[in-house]
Amino acid sequence: MTHTNELIINLNSIKSNLIALREKAAGAKFYAVVKADAYGLGAIKISEAIEDMVDGFCVSSMTEAVELRRAGIKKDILLLGYLNPNEYGLVSDYKISITIYNYQIAKQIDDFLKRSSAKATIHIKIDTGHGRLGFLPSSQALDEIEAISQLDSFSIGGIFSHFATADEKNEDFCNLQMQRFMTVVEDLEKRGLALGDRHISNDAGFIKHGFSLDMVRSGIGLYGIYPSSLLAEEKQVNLKASFEWISTISNIKTIDQGDSLSYGRTFIAKRPMKIATISIGYADGYKRLISNRGYVLIKGKKAFVVGNIAMDQMMVDISGIDAKIGDRVTLIGENGGEVISLDQMAQWCQTISYEIMTSISKRVSRIYVN
Repeated sequence: MTHTNELIINLNSIKSNLIALREKAAGAKFYAVVKADAYGLGAIKISEAIEDMVDGFCVSSMTEAVELRRAGIKKDILLLGYLNPNEYGLVSDYKISITIYNYQIAKQIDDFLKRSSAKATIHIKIDTGHGRLGFLPSSQALDEIEAISQLDSFSIGGIFSHFATADEKNEDFCNLQMQRFMTVVEDLEKRGLALGDRHISNDAGFIKHGFSLDMVRSGIGLYGIYPSSLLAEEKQVNLKASFEWISTISNIKTIDQGDSLSYGRTFIAKRPMKIATISIGYADGYKRLISNRGYVLIKGKKAFVVGNIAMDQMMVDISGIDAKIGDRVTLIGENGGEVISLDQMAQWCQTISYEIMTSISKRVSRIYVN
């Protein structure tokens, strides 16, 4: 181990997941979602590794899109989120496909691009029930989308929406969203619009429901994480864990009965104990909610967190574990036959796996292996 704290990312596992997911997508175009720095794993490295295996990439901001272009990524990049007026010029400069969900914004972008005779590929977003961005289905929306299709600077590359409950057991709302989306698509096609690729599915949308259409947007599944416990149980596609989070023992000491640990003295020893200090804290993304609740793995054994996790360090009980300063500590991953999954950590923190992944800070070194 070359760094005190490491996120070790297996690129071959990501490629294996991509192959399995593409097969499930039944021939649809496959866009890899690498927003939020590929969910914390490193957008540039991962995009470089899989570019020849995908049809394009999805990001959330123009900053993310430009970063990929400057790194040499050539495939299509679709910006899913808001485009700041200061960024309009970057659309044509870096050939970024953009999301259009509002007529006034579309007109502003078109007016800007026309000044230099620049062009842009757009994807029209429909709000079928998620409630964030998108045209709400209505006759006015149909009129506005038709008007947008006639603007000089734009060519329509696709039309899309986003599921709110595709990873849940009850399928009613997911099916309703699909119905709403297809109704809008059909109504626009009746008006003679060429809409490009129709896409609505995240991982759960095409894994569980088979709603691949012309294109899918694959995110957390690429990284070996099922979108929900339900999909993990159903296991309609076999995903491989693609990363492990490792830290280091920095100190070992023995405490007596009645001794307390860390801020707030939330842990008081009921017996003599051997305590290891671990060089990880909430500034690294290891959540304070895990205090006095979770555990790490050392030498294939569980070592429970004792006391409040601090900004840079925490302590665990290693009574009965033959450990020494400098030993490897598994925060997420396998160690001696024991496993801590990302989902397990999310349960300790009363949140979802997505939040844990995207919270691992830049202080943790990313190490890539094949």
